[in-house]
Amino acid sequence: MIAEMSVMTLVGLTKDKDALLDAMQKTFAVQVKSAKEYAFTEPPKAADHEWIKSFEDRIDKCLKIVDGALSELPKEERKEGVIKDGFGASKDEFFAMEKRRGEIEGYVLGIESANRRRAEIKAETSNLEKTLKSYLPYECLERKLSAYSSTKSTVVYIGIIPSDKANGFFAAADGLELVFVENLGQSAAGTVVGAVAFKSAKEKAEETLSAYGFTKLTLSGDVTVNELERQAEWQIEKLKAEDKELSGKLCGYAQKSRDMKLYADYLAFCGEKAEAESKFGVTKAAFVMEAYVPTEDKENVRAALSEISPAVFTEFKSVKRDEFAPTLTHNGKVVRNFETVTNLYSAPAYGALDPNAVMSFFFSLFMGVIMADFGYGLLMLVGGFVFASKQREGTSLNRMAKIFAYGGIFAMIVGALFDSWFGYPLLRTIFGAGSPYNNFYDAHLDAINAMTSVMGVNVPAILLWCLGLGTTQIAVGLVLKAVQDFGRGKIIDGICGGLLWAIGLFAFVVWVFGIATKNDGLANVFLYITLGGIGGGILTAGITEKGFGKITKIFTSAYGLVNYVSDILSYARLYGLMLSGAKIAEIFTYTIAVGMLFPMGVFGVIFGVVVIVVGNLFNLAMNLLGAYIHDARLQYVEFYGKFFEGEGEQFRPLGSSAQRIYFK
Repeated sequence: MIAEMSVMTLVGLTKDKDALLDAMQKTFAVQVKSAKEYAFTEPPKAADHEWIKSFEDRIDKCLKIVDGALSELPKEERKEGVIKDGFGASKDEFFAMEKRRGEIEGYVLGIESANRRRAEIKAETSNLEKTLKSYLPYECLERKLSAYSSTKSTVVYIGIIPSDKANGFFAAADGLELVFVENLGQSAAGTVVGAVAFKSAKEKAEETLSAYGFTKLTLSGDVTVNELERQAEWQIEKLKAEDKELSGKLCGYAQKSRDMKLYADYLAFCGEKAEAESKFGVTKAAFVMEAYVPTEDKENVRAALSEISPAVFTEFKSVKRDEFAPTLTHNGKVVRNFETVTNLYSAPAYGALDPNAVMSFFFSLFMGVIMADFGYGLLMLVGGFVFASKQREGTSLNRMAKIFAYGGIFAMIVGALFDSWFGYPLLRTIFGAGSPYNNFYDAHLDAINAMTSVMGVNVPAILLWCLGLGTTQIAVGLVLKAVQDFGRGKIIDGICGGLLWAIGLFAFVVWVFGIATKNDGLANVFLYITLGGIGGGILTAGITEKGFGKITKIFTSAYGLVNYVSDILSYARLYGLMLSGAKIAEIFTYTIAVGMLFPMGVFGVIFGVVVIVVGNLFNLAMNLLGAYIHDARLQYVEFYGKFFEGEGEQFRPLGSSAQRIYFK
């Protein structure tokens, strides 16, 4: 059902504003609305909204940094990880975060500082490793680099000539006067050569060196190349040690992740309050606000506010069902999960009927018909509840997992009825060919061969049952339309536009059943009821219209029969999806594994089991996807199309912005 809403008008002192908003959050029953008619002055900024969002993002980035540091550790060394979203916290802890602002901001600054230094270390280490790599070709130089310095009369060249050009270089250098060359060693980069030229021969020496691809040594100093290598290696080790220390420091912040996430949600609440305050009417000393409050909670809200300050005035006015208000649904533990399906389409309007209780039954039933296998249903039931237990209560994933679990119950029932156990005909195998059960199955339950004659036309019996279920759901939708109209005082509309059509469709189902079972008495009675209900619905379609509309509405209503036929035929998809899934399961399990592989011995049995497991898991995944999509379509189009009024705005109380925690 959809809860009745009231509009609360509150007048309070500006000095109490923040405390009053905190009290409203604790009730989870106040959604602030615009009070522009009370906009005496421009409302002051309650908080820097941009800073709030920016700091929220910084916290999330910091936690990713901590998570990244933890991932660098071996699993056995990870003492504690970053806490996952969806943990519980008390309201006292939540509101205590205001006093811990400096502490949490210190954590953020510490993580950011450590991460920046680690980035610097990474860059410095990379440069040192490149430098170290550049030393390798010159390891053959045993003297200090200063020994290779030029003098007043000579120029010294130390460097590398590509190995394939070395012989040519030495041959060319032999012809130069006042130039002396020496092969100092071999490296992966080429031949290390040394050349000494008198300054008068400098140009000739450089031309020859250049011609043979000479790369000059740029190192200098009163050190050897080996000493430079050791210095670079020491610096790299020092940087790695610092990086390891910083990584450990970052990993230590995992212990603070709970507080940081709690603070991030508190910041989101501060941003929510800032947005709410922009809707207030204010003066220097007082403010006025309006908010939606469920009527059932107004006394709780009034009491919570009066505890903050005696200088607060509240007035509540119920919102009529034909006026706008946000939608708050009240459903049981099971049905509450199916609100997710409806809300994906649209939340019901405030003054409309909540469809979830009825829809949840049909959605689960149709999912069971589509899956139609006991084994698949068992996996859906167990897997759905196990997966839901690992999700935060009330989230979309948590609710969707439970929806599949409830569908699994119906899949087990339908699967047992149609003798499908992971695609294996267990009961037919046990009872054997020619048994009463097998004869009954062949005549009435076989999805392909069990036929029913309707007015001389042979139709698969299961297809007929699926169409019957669809017609029943459409009729129930029309009953809900009537109930909705009755609640609004539109008695004639409810009877003529809802009940008469519903009676006609219910009777139509029984009439077809009577024909299929050759029960002429039943068929004849319900034929007249069908004609009376549908005919009455058509003839009275324009009863509430004015003038010529009373006549034209009859013709448009009669033409609307085509839409009903189309809607009913849409439920043939239940049969098609059930048949395809069942046959694929049967092929994997019964035809391939049991029929072909098992008789081949031990290896055949092993491979057959693999085929059963892999094939059925694939089939289950594909069927679940199809079952959800097509089941939802039947609810949205064929069922909701008869009565549902959407485009509602879900009730979102102040303080519902928390994404990382839930309140204990």
